[in-house]
Amino acid sequence: MKVLVVDDNKNDRNILMELLQSRNYDVEEACNGIEALQSVSTSRPDIIVSDIMMPEMDGFTLLRELKKTKSGRDIAFVFYTAHYVGEKDRELASKLGASRFILKPTKLTDLLGEIEAVLREYESGLVKPVNPLISKDEDYLKQYSERIVRKLEEKIVQLEQEANERRWAFEELATAQNELEHIVESIPFIIYALNMDGNLVKWNSRLTDATGVLGNKVMGRPILDFIAKEDKAKMAQAIRKAEEKGYSRVTASLIGKNGEMIPYNWNTASLKDENGNVIGLSGVGIDISVKG
Repeated sequence: MKVLVVDDNKNDRNILMELLQSRNYDVEEACNGIEALQSVSTSRPDIIVSDIMMPEMDGFTLLRELKKTKSGRDIAFVFYTAHYVGEKDRELASKLGASRFILKPTKLTDLLGEIEAVLREYESGLVKPVNPLISKDEDYLKQYSERIVRKLEEKIVQLEQEANERRWAFEELATAQNELEHIVESIPFIIYALNMDGNLVKWNSRLTDATGVLGNKVMGRPILDFIAKEDKAKMAQAIRKAEEKGYSRVTASLIGKNGEMIPYNWNTASLKDENGNVIGLSGVGIDISVKG
């Protein structure tokens, strides 16, 4: 039996690989979703055990893309994650076709037991490959972006609260900030955080890639500066709605680095402090000009 382990954390990857190899499984590895898809195309595994939060392509997107391929749609898939752990995350994983959703850390014997149970189910024919319940790209992107926004919101608020209360030592705060950076850069879409004036205070490299505007010329600018003239009004309205209602979604074109207008879905959520006061906004912008 062949197992593909997908995780950008080398230590976690090695521990799982050694465990599986000790049981005589043929094990291959990948650092992210893109590497995993390449591996599947050349050497099809019986099961994939994947983290969710990874650079280049995360686990949700990997599973979505895998289910689109003839060679990958019937492969058993297990999520093993420490970051997306809510019920909505489990629900999205199930709708995408995951066989199991296991939280880190789990006792290695228990993890191995779950993996072997999935393999037995598939081998015996008792369980057929799980087909995704989300068939339309638009439905998937909506649910996926909501999970990203909420995860980003949780991490930003956590950092804000901990920093204000000075409960963390400098090293701990730096570690948490690095984790936030990892989350932001691991997502293959534009990620942004706005202050109460609608100005950019946080973004990932996808915004720079799309607009060609370097980071030092982005900080503090209104996000509307990057939106097509004809869409500025509805983008502004969506920002106000997110402040007032907690969440908004709108389609508005981004001005690309060559002056082209690129249609994006913008999903924005309010950030609140521990007293429930809105302190800013976070969101994700998804390029919808090319659909897979």
